[in-house]
Amino acid sequence: MKSEDLNIINKLTPWRSKSEKVDSWHSMCSYLGSFPPHLSSYFIKHFSNEKDIIFDPFSGRGTTIVEGARLGRHVLATDLNPIALALSSAKSRNIKKEDNLVRIEELRGKYDSAIYIPEAKSEADDIHQIFHPHSLAQLCYLKRRLLKRRDDVDQFLIGVALGILHGGERKNGTSGYASISMPNTFSMSPEYVRKYVQQKKLQRVNRDIFSILSDKVERLFQNHDKILSEVKVVRQDVKSLLTNEEIAPYLGKVKAIITSPPYLGVVNYAKQNWIRSWFLNEDPDDVHKSLDDDLGLNEWIKFSRSFLKQLKKLLRKDGIGVFVIGDVARSRESVIPLAREFATLVNQENIFKNVWVLPDKIGDQDKTTRIWGETKGSATAIDRIVIVSDNNPFLDKNNELMDNALNYDLVQELTKEFL
Repeated sequence: MKSEDLNIINKLTPWRSKSEKVDSWHSMCSYLGSFPPHLSSYFIKHFSNEKDIIFDPFSGRGTTIVEGARLGRHVLATDLNPIALALSSAKSRNIKKEDNLVRIEELRGKYDSAIYIPEAKSEADDIHQIFHPHSLAQLCYLKRRLLKRRDDVDQFLIGVALGILHGGERKNGTSGYASISMPNTFSMSPEYVRKYVQQKKLQRVNRDIFSILSDKVERLFQNHDKILSEVKVVRQDVKSLLTNEEIAPYLGKVKAIITSPPYLGVVNYAKQNWIRSWFLNEDPDDVHKSLDDDLGLNEWIKFSRSFLKQLKKLLRKDGIGVFVIGDVARSRESVIPLAREFATLVNQENIFKNVWVLPDKIGDQDKTTRIWGETKGSATAIDRIVIVSDNNPFLDKNNELMDNALNYDLVQELTKEFL
């Protein structure tokens, strides 16, 4: 890639400077397919004002919730995945660290191993591979106690618990996770776990879940800004957003949509999170059937058309949508640029008057013509930012984007070249 192209990319991706601190709540739980907090923060700040309503229809682990609430915006968020809803709900709570620590000690004091060790023994073999019997007993207890309550502290601790279920060991053998040493971003399949345990000769370690929870809470509040505004999290399918009575009051009132739709069959969110689904008493197969994360291209376009037309009705006349959309690599020589399909759909059906496409990251291995072009080599997915609106925020003299690296003429030129 030419140096002048890199300079252009750097000018077009000011959110990658990472000059601001990252709120520690983003580390509550790893999540496949999430976008960086700096990106969400950048567009929230520049495309909205305090007390404006921000909406994320694919809330995931709640990145937009944390950044929107931290910046004083009112936030609406929806999702269908129970794990995403649990994490988004946890991050919508305006609570104190001390209240969580007191609750954890209260739970510890009421735990009776004589009751829950027998219950743990009745769990499926798949879950026994992951946890020591005593740790599993504590998790069974926490499931019963936390899932039946709806108060803020317990809802927050559910999110924390999801984040400590599985992950790696430190070099000294200790761990901030409850499981055998394994990845923390996704759950290895039960069959793979069996082979993995045998190959690595792993031993389940008796880890005290209450201590791990307390340590995690301490870390989560090390660099957390207080929630400054109202957050509403709703379980809803984006294909039927406007049928929900809780969402209806937001019609025509949303200033900015900041989100990332599911890609084409890249992530099976339910099956690749089966351990977290176990904690939430959810069946991964049932969850998978309800989600739109394994669509073919034509189905994905139809899906996008459906939710875009509904989102348009939720936006204000001066509202704007920001969509993080990744290219999908089918092979080393075959890449589907979903952002192009998405932007073309918007243009062809005149859903919005304007559409722009910006790069988020371009790997050094990519062969390009100027910036956009054919992706070769390892066919690593490229994220692109698709911005849609009926007005032109780039020409708004009060919009700081004009003074912060995003030049409208350059944006127009690159969008035209990409499309």
